[in-house]
Amino acid sequence: MAQLGPRHRPGQGGRTKDDIASPAEPGAAKAVGRRALLARGGIVAAGVAGAGVVGAAVAGPASAAAGDPILQDTINLAGTSDTPTELDAANNTTPAFILANTGIDTSNGGAGPALRLTPSTATEPTAATVGGDLTATSDGTLWFTHGFSGGPFAAPVLTEATGNVYVPLSAPDRVVDTRAAASRANIVNASGNLDSSGRLLAGKTIFINLDGLVYFAEAVFANLTVTGSSQSGHLNVWSGATPVPSSSTINFSAKETIANFVSCGVAEYSTSITNVIAIHASATTHLILDVTAFSLPGFEYAKFSSATTGGSRAARLQRAQRAMRADGISR
Repeated sequence: MAQLGPRHRPGQGGRTKDDIASPAEPGAAKAVGRRALLARGGIVAAGVAGAGVVGAAVAGPASAAAGDPILQDTINLAGTSDTPTELDAANNTTPAFILANTGIDTSNGGAGPALRLTPSTATEPTAATVGGDLTATSDGTLWFTHGFSGGPFAAPVLTEATGNVYVPLSAPDRVVDTRAAASRANIVNASGNLDSSGRLLAGKTIFINLDGLVYFAEAVFANLTVTGSSQSGHLNVWSGATPVPSSSTINFSAKETIANFVSCGVAEYSTSITNVIAIHASATTHLILDVTAFSLPGFEYAKFSSATTGGSRAARLQRAQRAMRADGISR
């Protein structure tokens, strides 16, 4: 199947063994948080809520007491007053307040923001006093309070940046088939883990590279087939970010050909291989993995950047957008 993204797979496009940094032991792949869209999976224009101050500060802050007018083109400081500036209306056909910004951002082809919320220093709202509060926090999350009878509480706002979507491939992609040497190219650590015919050895774990299909996925959906086993056993399929799980993904008898559908998380293997899953065998067997879909963040920018072990989620999203624009992917 044709690749859906511009990134090449191991063994293709010039990637060498020197590009691969193997984990110290099975289960050492790195867990990651938010991940990205299919390499070219229907990308359209989208905006992500930013964080900053309201208005452009072109002059020094202006002190303001209760009843003082608000000055344009400057920051207005109300000091420690706990009385909010309020705008009320009693018209049921028009809004109480309208903000507009007709300026065009020529560098990105979009309009400037009409409203920007200054993030608090907290990672979540410290108070939810009424239903209807909207708060931006230090990690870039937008929160909204709900005034239920049991008391108001704050919940993150589901946006294109925070919500996941199910994204099926146009056709299943055979990522691994250990029966053929050419179909083992996506096994990151094949050396020492396969027998002479390519079967996964009993007690061994291999990591499967999915970079040719996706940028920073959250989860993968695939069909797993077992065939040519030497004896009865089972396979474990998981992200690889933890030790081998105790629950099996598929159980098989000796020489049996059997398949099962699997869904599991995706992890980072190294800074150059950012989408892997792990497969562990209790008995030596051939296996086939056909990927059908991914779970991805729903905002439409493909997040293509080198994986890092540090940095905030908001910074990762910003790097992803910059990388996509630099990559020349049309919106």
